[in-house]
Amino acid sequence: MKTFAFATGMEFAAPAVDVLVAQGTPPSLLIGYPPRLSHRSGYAPLREASDKHGIPLLETDDINDGRAYERVKGMDLLVIAGWSQLVREPLLSACPRGAIGLHPTRLPEGRGRAALPWTIIKRLTTSAVSLFFLDEGADTGDLIAQREFAISRRDDVTAVYRKVTEINIDLLATYIPLLLDGRVVARAQEPGGSWWEKRRPGDGVIDWSRPASDLYDWVRALAAPYPGAFTSVAGRRLYVHSADLIEHGGSEPAGTVLAPVWSTGTGGMLVACGSGLLVVREIQWEGGERRDALDLLESDELAVGACLGT
Repeated sequence: MKTFAFATGMEFAAPAVDVLVAQGTPPSLLIGYPPRLSHRSGYAPLREASDKHGIPLLETDDINDGRAYERVKGMDLLVIAGWSQLVREPLLSACPRGAIGLHPTRLPEGRGRAALPWTIIKRLTTSAVSLFFLDEGADTGDLIAQREFAISRRDDVTAVYRKVTEINIDLLATYIPLLLDGRVVARAQEPGGSWWEKRRPGDGVIDWSRPASDLYDWVRALAAPYPGAFTSVAGRRLYVHSADLIEHGGSEPAGTVLAPVWSTGTGGMLVACGSGLLVVREIQWEGGERRDALDLLESDELAVGACLGT
């Protein structure tokens, strides 16, 4: 029987394991992050999937520390998805069928981290999930398959993450059996390409002097499972998790809270930007619970005329 190890820290991990087991190609080993790394964006534990299907689990924060290699060597294939480290030798060459990875861009464009936030910030209307062989570079290996998906201006990164999750599972379910049987022909990536910059939680600060259309994309790009866009109010950090766009209008100073916005759904507050207006919908004080932004005005935590970003 052909064997493979599945290393992942992404939310689609457990559903993917369910599908692989159901179709008769169960992983022989799961590799996941330990619970102490649960603060990472999109963290998903594999313990439940391991117990459910009786698959051994190795938890590690360093896939190159030698423990994974000792467990993986002798298996046919290594599958990596959503791991924050580059895989190094000797683990990279531990399996005769190689090591494969997934990346949510149309490689060779968009190599690197934070691919989904950048996809929205760059206002792409289509992208793709790439399945490829891992090599010593970052997302530079030979392509096995690419599956395209559309991105609406109404999609936030949560919605795009769901689309990518479905594609990830389908690609793994389709190609792992073929890879194990040696029935996949890969092709080299086209020359050139691009690397998108790494993003950190502190990069999410909202610059209210920018156009409302840019800030609308900024908020959409940093929604769950990412930390969120944020501003400051009297020294307190305030996260903005959702917003609506009004591209025209507004002459008040950028960041000024203009008025409440009543809604039978999520209430909001109207905020001036460098140009246009943003209806801030769902917010969260640092360390607090998520709330309707309208609650801040109704509870007098924020007043019309207040200036965000100060």
